[in-house]
Amino acid sequence: MAAPKPLKVGSKPRKARAAACADTETGCQISELFRVLGKTHMLDILYVVMFEGEGGPRRFVDIQNRLEMSPNTLSERLKELVEAGLLTRTAYNEIPPRVDYAASPKARDLGPVFDTLKAWAGRYNLQPMAMPTAPAAAKSPA
Repeated sequence: MAAPKPLKVGSKPRKARAAACADTETGCQISELFRVLGKTHMLDILYVVMFEGEGGPRRFVDIQNRLEMSPNTLSERLKELVEAGLLTRTAYNEIPPRVDYAASPKARDLGPVFDTLKAWAGRYNLQPMAMPTAPAAAKSPA
């Protein structure tokens, strides 16, 4: 049996962090939001589920094919998004198994954030900006 992954110093298990966040009156700290959404593929998954296609539920395989992700990574990320209340998961008793994911109202509230990021991406690229050159210093008479 494999040993469990060691926790980083000062970190809490995911369930403990989520519970601590749920107990606050004002919602989560921005750092907790960044921790969840900052993981690889999280924003991509939310964007695909929320905005691509008809905006309705998306199947696991459709998300996997669209983002070209490994099934294990996608499964882990989807589980985290469901635990955070950003996606809903509906499993159907069919052969082959079918599972749909849809954006929750909480995720839909992030729509303006995606709109702002999309507008920013339309105006800028991720290349370094050229710094203006400083004017030559005037020489004082000696």
